[in-house]
Amino acid sequence: MDSQENRELISEESVSKENVSEEISKKKRPSIRKIIFWILAIAMMVMIFVFSSKTADDSTEESHRVGKFIGYMLEYDFQNWTEDAQNRYAQKYDHVIRKTAHFLEYMTLAILIFGAVYDSPYEVEDEDEDEESEDAAKKIKKYELSDVKKKRKKIDAKNTRIPWCFATLYAISDEFHQTFVSGRSGEPLDVCIDGSGALLGVLLAFAITKLIGKYINS
Repeated sequence: MDSQENRELISEESVSKENVSEEISKKKRPSIRKIIFWILAIAMMVMIFVFSSKTADDSTEESHRVGKFIGYMLEYDFQNWTEDAQNRYAQKYDHVIRKTAHFLEYMTLAILIFGAVYDSPYEVEDEDEDEESEDAAKKIKKYELSDVKKKRKKIDAKNTRIPWCFATLYAISDEFHQTFVSGRSGEPLDVCIDGSGALLGVLLAFAITKLIGKYINS
């Protein structure tokens, strides 16, 4: 009888070990959502790099096209203006367009990095699952409870540092990259604008994530 009980106990411990190993493996595996966010973030960084690789003349021409589009949208009879008048109008908004583009690019990048780094409130586990994990941890002493329980990273205000720092460091590298492009230069002011856009992006992502989490858990 003792040997049978020992075999059953060993069998239960073996099953428990397999369950724990499976849970730990799932915990380490990145979610599809995170992978998608990383792909989008990398695509955004590539797009920023491509824009920064354009010469000063090409960049000016591109921003003038945007300025003319604004003119078509806001100014009455803009299409009948002379080409010179349209160019002067586009030139007037050139600086604003460039700086706004910087701000929006890095705001978007920071939001994507935030989504790639932090867990979604949709993925929070039920308390019952945590209790089952605790039981499994008690049966197998060599596994710590922290390894068994699938705790999600707590999303609080200080967590905005990671995506903000990542985006800002990329902005610094991008300005350095522009010093090697014909007619372009690296501007500290642009780094400040990029960093401000990244900060707004992570704050928006943080606020939206917290609201969604409260709604789901309510």
